[in-house]
This record gives sequence, structure tokens and C-alpha cells, in this order.
Amino acid sequence: MNYSDEKKAVISLNLIPYLGYGQFQNLLLRFGSAQKILEASEKEIAAVEGISLKIAKAVSERRNLFDAEKEIAGSEKIGAKILTYAEEGYPELLKSIFDYPPVLYILGDIRKEDFLGIALVGTRRPSAYGLTVAKTFAADFARNGITCVSGLARGIDTEVHKTCLEEEGRTIAVLGNGFLRHYPPENRKLEQEIVKNGALISEFPLNTSPDKANFPRRNRIISSLSLATVVIEADEKSGSLITARFAMEQGKDVFAVPGPIFSKYSKGTNNLIKSGANVAQSTEDIIEGISPFKKLMKASKKRPRENMPVLGNFDEKIMNILENETEGVSIDYITGKLGVSINETASSLLGLELKGIVRSLPGKQYIKSH
Repeated sequence: MNYSDEKKAVISLNLIPYLGYGQFQNLLLRFGSAQKILEASEKEIAAVEGISLKIAKAVSERRNLFDAEKEIAGSEKIGAKILTYAEEGYPELLKSIFDYPPVLYILGDIRKEDFLGIALVGTRRPSAYGLTVAKTFAADFARNGITCVSGLARGIDTEVHKTCLEEEGRTIAVLGNGFLRHYPPENRKLEQEIVKNGALISEFPLNTSPDKANFPRRNRIISSLSLATVVIEADEKSGSLITARFAMEQGKDVFAVPGPIFSKYSKGTNNLIKSGANVAQSTEDIIEGISPFKKLMKASKKRPRENMPVLGNFDEKIMNILENETEGVSIDYITGKLGVSINETASSLLGLELKGIVRSLPGKQYIKSH
């Protein structure tokens, strides 16, 4: 791949850890190009609004493009692409926000159809309820050609990415670290799988550690690459709420999955709903609310919704019990028949209900939907 001096200059500036995107844009507005920024004197750079003497000194020391060339060589070694804001292929949805990253590192590929993306985010410590919702929603979107975007964190994010891959759908993971660091470490294999049918994206140079301050920055990219953001389960201080706030600031729709009022991990989502977020009780709520998704559903004949969901063995066993019941069956009866824990039965019934296959009746009775 050919790298112009201008592109190398942008990459070089992006290697300065304390040069923010707003400051980069101020410099670009003043000097016209990244090359001219590097050619300017330290005094000229310091005269730009928002630029401290520390930043001016760091920028002036970047005139030699050796570090940028080293970064390029490192990216090519692992098969990553580097895209700058002015290049073809840089995501249009991302370019539309005022604080777009000057540089994107990409492992895998971003396709045209990824414009139809949905952000699915949530807590790192989900309940069985949260995991079931994440799996159900991600599977439904993946089967319908909607790209699922998340942050590769433990918990909800991981469940979203894994489910999309199981359904042979596309998924994009936005990282809060460089590609030479792997966080969380147990997701290293998952990273490799995502690259095969989606992309890993980072604005951070290759060796950047997963520092706490990086993740709010990461979250604005998750929301910007998506037509809407869905918060599945979150406590009151969850980073997922930061993603929701970015989505609102970007003019995107925000959905929240309601949860039990006594659950710590539903306080954030329930508060979002109280503050005006859309309620997401099913994927239909989201699809009906987003025009491009609705048009996709009307145009797609490949996977009719009535043929969707593919059930696992345990779900099939529950459906066999409900098959000829017309007045409803209790969860205790189902649990006894199958010889499993009530939590396992409840989790499966919730998933079937979210898919629209089963309906709940008063008194914890369940019946097959018709």
C-alpha cells in the first residue's frame, strides 16, 4: 500500500497521545494540511487556539516521519489497514460527527452494507436476563442483515459479537486500545473470528494500552457507526450510558431494554427510559422505529421472519411441552418435566418470549404463540 507524505504526517500527529481530535482540527484549520502543521515553527503552532506549549513542542518534534513509517510497517505486519479521515473508505457515518478520529486502524473489512449498523451495549457483569436479551437481539439482527456494533468488553458486548458470528452475521468491534494489545485477554480468539466476518477498529496507535480514559473515546465511535444504540443492561455508572449520551448528541435514536426494578443492572436502562429513551421489548420495536431497518425488512425475501428463529435442543423440548396446551403451562411444570433448574427454564422461556414464539400469562403460565 502506498502512503503519501500527507498520510504519514497525519499518522505521525496521531501518535502524540495528548493531541486531541479538537486540537488536531484547530491545527488543520489554521495550516491547511498535516504536512504544513509539521513544517510550522513551534511558536506558530503554540499560537493556535487550544494548543499548549507542551503540544507545540511535541508537534514540532514530529517533523521526521520515522515513527509514522515504523507504525505503518507494524500495521502491515499484522495485516491491518490504516485509513485517514480524507481517504476513500473512511466510514461516512463516522466522518459526519464533529470529533471524528483523524486515523482509523482496521483489521478485517468495513463494507457498504455495514451502514445498516446497530450498537448493542451493556454491562460487563450481566445477569442471565441480560445475556438472554443480548443473544436474542443480536441473533435477530444478524439473521436480517443488520451489522451489530459493540465494544468487545466482557459481558454483554462479548455475547453480542459471539452470537453474530454464530449466526454468520457481520459484527464490528471498536477497541479502546491498540491492536498489539489484547483486552480483555480472554477475547483474543474472538478477535480473530471477528476479523473473518467483520472488523476490529481502533483510533489508537498499535501499542496503546487499554487505559480507562480511552473507553469513553471508544464509545463515541460505537454510536457513530450505528443508526441507533440499544442499551441492554446497565447500572447507573455504566460506560454504556456514555455510549447512549454520545448517540443522543449525534442525533441518533436510543433504545433501552427495561429490566427488573430491584436489579442493580437495570437501574441505568430504566433511568434512560424515564429520561425519554425508546423502550425496546423486542427487535421489532427497534426495526419499526428506524426507517432504513424497516425498508430492509420489506425488501429482504431471503429470510422470512416466520422462518426465523432456529431453536436449540432445549428450546425445542420446551416447545414440545407447550405444543398442544391451550390454557398455559406453569414454569414449575416445565422444569419438573425436563429435570433442570428453574433458572435454566426461565432463561429459555424469556428468549422464546422475546422471539415471539411463546407468550406469558398471569401466574407465570406460558403458552405457545399463534
